[in-house]
Amino acid sequence: MKSSIDFLRSRFTKDSALEMGWVVTGHLTSVILSFVIIKILSGMGTADYGIYVLVLTAAAFIGIVYGPLQQAFIRFYYDYLNQNLITPYLRIVTKYLFSVSLIFFICVLIFAVFFGAEPGNNLPFYFFLLAGFYIIILKLNEFYNSGLNVIRRRKENAIFQGLEKFSVLIFLLAFLYSENLNLINVFFALNIIAAASLLIKVFVFRKYAGKSESEINDKSSKIKSNLITYTTPFLIWAVAGWLQLNGEKWIINGILSTSDVGIYALMMNIVTALLALPNTVLGEFITPIIFKNYSDPSNIENVQTGFYYIKFTIIIVAALTAFSTLITYLIGEKLIILLSSMSYTMHWYLLPLLCFGTGLFLIGQAQTLLGMALNKPQKYVFVKVATGILSVFINFLLIEKFGIDGVAYTIIMMGVFYSVYTFFINRRLIKNV
Repeated sequence: MKSSIDFLRSRFTKDSALEMGWVVTGHLTSVILSFVIIKILSGMGTADYGIYVLVLTAAAFIGIVYGPLQQAFIRFYYDYLNQNLITPYLRIVTKYLFSVSLIFFICVLIFAVFFGAEPGNNLPFYFFLLAGFYIIILKLNEFYNSGLNVIRRRKENAIFQGLEKFSVLIFLLAFLYSENLNLINVFFALNIIAAASLLIKVFVFRKYAGKSESEINDKSSKIKSNLITYTTPFLIWAVAGWLQLNGEKWIINGILSTSDVGIYALMMNIVTALLALPNTVLGEFITPIIFKNYSDPSNIENVQTGFYYIKFTIIIVAALTAFSTLITYLIGEKLIILLSSMSYTMHWYLLPLLCFGTGLFLIGQAQTLLGMALNKPQKYVFVKVATGILSVFINFLLIEKFGIDGVAYTIIMMGVFYSVYTFFINRRLIKNV
């Protein structure tokens, strides 16, 4: 029997290598430009940068709704394409996506009116409006990023993402040199760029996503049922995931200060660049392939191929964890100075701990690909919820006692818990297959 690596090498064609090259190129360009953008934004000061980060946590929060649909779309795309049901499938997904967005737009208007007029609030109405609109458009962009990858338009997607970052950089440089770099102008520019990018992505997606020979409307109820069944566990996951990955920023803000949020968030940007973004690149390329191989459970060879891809993903994430932990231990302080300034370096020693704990969590996340491919995401609901709730509780205790250091301790504890628990879940799944 071939080893996992030999088996995957035999399936890794020239076209696959070219597609992977575009994914890597797009993300590498995005990472480099993101570093420059963060360097400029951090110049607003730790407090304003902290507010900017808290807005992004709000974006992650509404991702609780968008994320599950995104996962379901990726999982079932090839199933319905093969069944000649892609037209009703895309219509249902699009209707849900834009209905949810309309509801959020109305909520943003209400929120901006109430909080923008609150006495003593130094952030005006239009700041909340701009920040809220950007959050929604950002989530729509992320959905269509995944959509373009699924339909194998990775070259276009890489170009679009690179152009987005480059456009943001141009705006920020203009603000910087005209001494108009502030939160209002930043979010104004982000809205313009994100909206233009979204329109282009929607056009390209609709052009290449595929059509059925006929619209089979009597299957719509079955499609909706499958989507609801699959996404329900992800809604629970998403709430727990937000609590774990973003709740600590609000706890830091409440117990410590907005400046501390900015310092912590900048370190997590480095963790993201070294660990989370490469993991995202890997996931964008491999996840659709895994789900495609599991779309027909009776095809043992394809299922075996999908399982090898899952094991390969876990190995790569573990290697990324080891590398990022080592590199931040050796030059963590220099990386922070490169990305921002000396004012952000007081807790640089936490970088290796943040990398290690985040890596453990991502290893656990990679292991959940098995349950998702087998249409059993509900198997991970308990561990997801438990991790989210525990992380909030432990963060409160440890941040109160140790300051920002407490976040690093919590991330490691939750990473160990999550990765070990998902390992044992997968052992049971494999036995029952």
